[in-house]
Amino acid sequence: MKVAGVALALVSTTLPLSAQVASRVATTMPPTELAALEAVRRGVWADWFSGDTAALRRSLAPELVAISPGSPHWQGLQESIAGSAKFKADGGRFVSVAFDSSMVHRFGDVVVMFSHYRVITASSQGQRTQKGRATEVFVRSNDAWVHTSWHLDVEPALPSP
Repeated sequence: MKVAGVALALVSTTLPLSAQVASRVATTMPPTELAALEAVRRGVWADWFSGDTAALRRSLAPELVAISPGSPHWQGLQESIAGSAKFKADGGRFVSVAFDSSMVHRFGDVVVMFSHYRVITASSQGQRTQKGRATEVFVRSNDAWVHTSWHLDVEPALPSP
């Protein structure tokens, strides 16, 4: 009987991944936890466009992978922080950010958040609005959400009538 049990255990651990059952994705979170996560997300956007590099270092993971519109390659933490500082040094200012149609996929201490975003910035040339879609990944570490990656696209501008 022991041999049969060991054989069954060996067979089940050597099944191809396609034969294994995927774990269920949680698509909801307790309201207070979701509010805390959304506050971290909003804070990262506001801090980036405000040039608050000290706050970014507290909220972003050292292994950050950031894929942003107009960038030919992804950026790490240092490049992203440098981009934020340059935005501010060039006279960019944060006005507001809004998210809608947000959806979460939770895998234990990891959350992937999907949303539409609209960020408004200002400079000496006036205000600029950027809209698009965002996929962001957060990891719960030491009872706090840490932003580990994002992938943003930009909604194409509609042609003038």
